[in-house]
Amino acid sequence: MSSYTLYNTDKKLQIGFIINPISGTINKLNYDIKIDKYFRDSKINPIIEFTKRGGHATEIAVKFVNQSLDAIVVIGGDGTVNEVVNGIGNSGIPMGIVPSGSGNGLARHLGISLILRKALETIKQAIIQPIDVIDINGKLSVNVSGLGFDALVAHKFQNIDKRGLVSYIKVVVSEFVAYKPHKYNIIIDGEKYEREAFLISIANSSQFGNNAFISPKASVLDGKMDICIVKPFLKIESPLVIEQLMTGRLDKGKYLEVIRAKEVEISQELDIFHIDGDPFENGRIIKAKIIPSTLKMIIPKQKVNNI
Repeated sequence: MSSYTLYNTDKKLQIGFIINPISGTINKLNYDIKIDKYFRDSKINPIIEFTKRGGHATEIAVKFVNQSLDAIVVIGGDGTVNEVVNGIGNSGIPMGIVPSGSGNGLARHLGISLILRKALETIKQAIIQPIDVIDINGKLSVNVSGLGFDALVAHKFQNIDKRGLVSYIKVVVSEFVAYKPHKYNIIIDGEKYEREAFLISIANSSQFGNNAFISPKASVLDGKMDICIVKPFLKIESPLVIEQLMTGRLDKGKYLEVIRAKEVEISQELDIFHIDGDPFENGRIIKAKIIPSTLKMIIPKQKVNNI
């Protein structure tokens, strides 16, 4: 599906802004003032709400959908983005991102600036590109989800008081020391695989966040998800794995197997998994399928057909 612009009438656009004030490390309590000021002389009328608890972004998104707004913009991280995606569902209302979380994986993949003014300029341009989403056990994923080590980290990270990259790294290091790979039974588009893996990611976009590329060639436009199997490795090899992850070369080494798929079913020994970084339980069996060109995303004009 080709891109288009929201500016197809002379009326002022009614755009809802959902702000997560505690995502990342930047105080966003004055963002409503900044947004009102930025769009004051534009064709956009911002309708602004702050989230107050986990899951609130989904509730606000549903309300904005019912109000038939022209678009919904998320100001937060990947977890807030996911909540809004699940609130928008199949309504067809476009979504934008002003990245302000710890990792900002989807925004980075889409080429959206981490600078507030530049991200708001992308919203003002209002160029829409329909992108794929993934249904995982009945919930929508738009970035990277998975099982194994990163799912364990997601579960541990949700229970700490101080957020941010430094806290996340501390959790990763503490859990890595004793972690052992697990066995998985996988069915990809009807073909069976058995794998022992450090982790398995179900990737729509290319990275977890902070430019950690789990699937460097992933695209949100190709109608497929990347099943990324990180093979077991020795602890002494971890610096090389991390270096390849952070330089976008993990797929060129011996540690990663990528299988592209439309549908996948994964059976695991544990029952935890994560969807776009948010932890879930009761996941001994994970069923995922791609839903092509479902989410209408506001993207920078230079990224049209190139994400």
